[in-house]
Amino acid sequence: MDEAWPTAQRRLPRRHDLPVIVGGGIVLAVILMAVLAPLISPHDPLAQVLLDRLKPPAWLPGGSPTYLLGTDANGRDILSRIIWGSRTSLQIGLLSVLLGAAIGLSSGLLAGYRRGWVDAIIGRLADIQQAIPLLILALAVIAVVGSSVLNLVIVLGAGSWLYYHRVVRGEVLAIRERPYVEAARAVGAGDWRILSRHILPNIAGSIVVIVTLEIPQVILFTAGLTFLGLGVPPPTPEWGRLIFEGRDYLQGAWWLTLEPAAFLVLFVLGVNLLGDALRDRLDPVRRHH
Repeated sequence: MDEAWPTAQRRLPRRHDLPVIVGGGIVLAVILMAVLAPLISPHDPLAQVLLDRLKPPAWLPGGSPTYLLGTDANGRDILSRIIWGSRTSLQIGLLSVLLGAAIGLSSGLLAGYRRGWVDAIIGRLADIQQAIPLLILALAVIAVVGSSVLNLVIVLGAGSWLYYHRVVRGEVLAIRERPYVEAARAVGAGDWRILSRHILPNIAGSIVVIVTLEIPQVILFTAGLTFLGLGVPPPTPEWGRLIFEGRDYLQGAWWLTLEPAAFLVLFVLGVNLLGDALRDRLDPVRRHH
């Protein structure tokens, strides 16, 4: 019995594993919900049944098991729109972050490794980018080219490369002077081999952490744009649009805003928990404390 207890303790989740388990579970559930939307959605998210408009959730008086989370002002099923909205929100968030990471990673590697006039030119472009708030840039571009998922991805991706650039550039400047990089250069290794074999693997952890933490920020930013009427155009379901559409019914039909907002907050919480845990695991300074 005494020997079995330590074994059982080792099998239990450790305290620092809980954020990974909870955050990863939430993120995985939302991803599965988005991927399996055509299979698990109880109704067509765009189908309007005006006779069933503003139905409360099933657990409230007047609710119906047919619409577990109620219906909106057009008689559309809220649960179905939240499920399909997760697909739109994740698509915008992931693609925008990948685009921004690709631009920032490329510019950071180039500026940090080449230095000189290359670093100076990219640095001036970064200063110009930093002088223009992302919200102002997004509003101006969307007002000119129009609102669509593709335009949002391009604007948010092109407007978020600066953070990646500064982190990558700083790490490359430090790594390029280390002995193993100097040794590789001394034996005739080319720039591409040095970057791919000695520099990229050492900054991959930082990029993974930044990408993880940026996805919820982009989704929140998209929701904010949609709430201002400049995000995803109707009738495409998206969490920010669902919150926006329910703003006029807060007193009589609070579920229109609260339910999609709860899903958004829960997902952001899950990604932040997972991102913090990854940062603790991948950052050697934090890992040894």
